[in-house]
Amino acid sequence: MTSVLSSISGYFSKSLILGTFLPVVIFIVLALLLLVPYLPPSFSVSMPLDLGQEWRIISISFVAIVMSGLIYNLNIPILRLYEGYPWQDSWIGLQLKTIHRNRFDAAQLRIDTMRAALRTMDVTVNKDPLEAAFINEVIDSWKALGGERGAAAISERRWLKAWRAANADTEANDIKTRWQLIDNELRGQFSGYRRTIQHTYPDERGLILPTRLGNAIRSFEYYSHREYGIDSIEIWPRLVAVIPKEYAVSIDDSKTTFDFMLNSSLLSLLLCVLILFSGLLYPASLLSLWNAAYWILTVVALGLLAYFFYRLSINRAHAWGLLIKSAFDLYRWELLKKLGYAQQPKHRLEERELWGEISRQAIYGDRFDKRMLEYSESSPLPFPSLQSETRDPKLEVTRGVKTTGDAAVVYLRIRNTDSAALVKGITVKDRLSDDLDFEWDSARVGNDKVAMSGTNPYEFRIGDLQPEAETILTYKVINKKREALSVQVI
Repeated sequence: MTSVLSSISGYFSKSLILGTFLPVVIFIVLALLLLVPYLPPSFSVSMPLDLGQEWRIISISFVAIVMSGLIYNLNIPILRLYEGYPWQDSWIGLQLKTIHRNRFDAAQLRIDTMRAALRTMDVTVNKDPLEAAFINEVIDSWKALGGERGAAAISERRWLKAWRAANADTEANDIKTRWQLIDNELRGQFSGYRRTIQHTYPDERGLILPTRLGNAIRSFEYYSHREYGIDSIEIWPRLVAVIPKEYAVSIDDSKTTFDFMLNSSLLSLLLCVLILFSGLLYPASLLSLWNAAYWILTVVALGLLAYFFYRLSINRAHAWGLLIKSAFDLYRWELLKKLGYAQQPKHRLEERELWGEISRQAIYGDRFDKRMLEYSESSPLPFPSLQSETRDPKLEVTRGVKTTGDAAVVYLRIRNTDSAALVKGITVKDRLSDDLDFEWDSARVGNDKVAMSGTNPYEFRIGDLQPEAETILTYKVINKKREALSVQVI
């Protein structure tokens, strides 16, 4: 997902200076202080230092610029190395993926177990009286669902120990109070586990990578697909076009901080390795015990520093990912309009189907059956509309309104234009504007009441019509504001 990993606001200088150049300068200073003493005097790195102060500054500046350019342009390969892509199929990569998958499975088991307990509690929360035996049964069932390891962990919970210590003859009110405490803590634990799994791992076990950083980044890379059906790899470059510049700068600032942590980790590790091999290749500087101890201490300290910055980069990846996810949450509708679509999905499932089809078109092009997604919703049925049990009926409908003050009577004339066929089971659907109400029990065909159902649109069942026959349906409507009524139906 390289497009998400790059700057989007256009302010490359800030990202380059703070995210890359600053760690490089710190690395060079530490190398001069810690690495050069372990190199022999004849080593080529020290030669420019003999050419005078000006050449020293020029040489160091040149090295800093070259290293900054290399690291900046290799940002994505470096990041993918830390995520574990190049070595995920190696022995160590497979072992680490197994560890993370086991943690993922354990977290999912705990979530499923707690969900089952909470559903049981929701079903029976209003049980009266709420008996201690029932609560104990729920707790025991929850422990059993968690397995032996889960049961041992649950047994250590503070609220469970307090409940077990309660007297069997506790008053009903006290029982309900304890029950509420149990319910609240379980829901808090459940929410915590859910949040951890959402921000730490991708939503599918097969997507897990060998490193914590890789899994944290993958968790927000697949967020848009999980929530909205959007393929982030294809859609992100398009979404960038509609993100406001101020928000894009915020994303880049978060990415810059992340880059600083990651590059500091990389350069600390590089310096650690250089000092380690310098001491091994040129042991002359390690002849004294103090120098050898200082060399080992320096290598260990730099290794720990590299790991420290790596852990910080995971935290910054979460902050960076939050802005990426928020961009999809806030600006996907603007992107939909920019792409030319006018659909307004009514629920999350419908939206996922819409974005899934747009993503599929962007990736693969036209479908094999050449069926294309329309740019707008299908035109709504005109009102009034007619349906019947007869196939292909020849029906026509005419509508009119008579108003009297704040009330009106709607007239619907339904006519069978077929000279030979009987039309059976005719149903009329009609719709009112939002400021009108249907007057209850007012639908009539002649003097006979008409069965109706629905709430705007309303459905009236008027029965059969003989060939070339017609009937008139009437019903009353009332203005909700009780103002003089104008013709506003439809």
